[in-house]
Amino acid sequence: MLWLKPTFAGVCLCLMAGFTSVARAETPAWHKVAYQVPAESSSAQLAHKHYDLFAFFLSNALHGEGKTTFLQVSEQVRNKIQWRDDNGKNDYLQAFIRSYPFVKKADLQGMPDSILLIAYLESQWHGKKGKKSADYGYWQLTPEVLKEIQTLDYVSDAIKTTGINKLRSNASLSTQAAQVHLHRYHFYFADVAGFAESDAWLLTFTAYNWGSGNVKRLIADMESRGIALNFANFYHELYAQHLKQPSDRSLKAAVEYVPSLWNIAQLLKDAH
Repeated sequence: MLWLKPTFAGVCLCLMAGFTSVARAETPAWHKVAYQVPAESSSAQLAHKHYDLFAFFLSNALHGEGKTTFLQVSEQVRNKIQWRDDNGKNDYLQAFIRSYPFVKKADLQGMPDSILLIAYLESQWHGKKGKKSADYGYWQLTPEVLKEIQTLDYVSDAIKTTGINKLRSNASLSTQAAQVHLHRYHFYFADVAGFAESDAWLLTFTAYNWGSGNVKRLIADMESRGIALNFANFYHELYAQHLKQPSDRSLKAAVEYVPSLWNIAQLLKDAH
């Protein structure tokens, strides 16, 4: 696979392109996975699409030590994600079931359905989960992030004018805001930094949890040390940092984030 090496020195964050960024000449390969679906949608079909899409991203992005490390961490978090109570219920599976009436009609703005796994992990699809002064709502967005999003020219009037707490607890508006947030990350990794599409999405998911600044700093450090820039190497380096600082909760969460999403995708597929 040919990797396009991004140069981070002096790169302008061209994120104001938003949803109006220029479309790529080629249709992303993951579309072939996402859009080979029955005419009648169902929760089972969506569950399998979640799995197939995430498996596609991982199969294209993981190799070498990064793959070994990722699979190791995935196994470590498996019980935490797939645990069921005495009634056979699982928080993330219940989140999927609760969300389905909404997500089956949601416009994902050309993004992969995999982004919904974030909401299942973050809030278990509860609109009023979390602290209003920090992470809150379906997508656990912070006031600072939403205030910035509300200043963007291309977001809807509803997002601009709705109160922060009401916006975060509204399924439709919070999902739209999360899409803006994710799009800006993905635009940077795919269109500015030039990562391959699977790598760009997995870096986007990591950045949603760890912050784009942290992700970019680690990538810049890798570049300075001559390490090939791809998600597999990024993940291996992220895990190495975690081992050096095991008490750092932010690093631990970052290491476990994408493996947790993968475990949710597997859970949903196995349950359907």
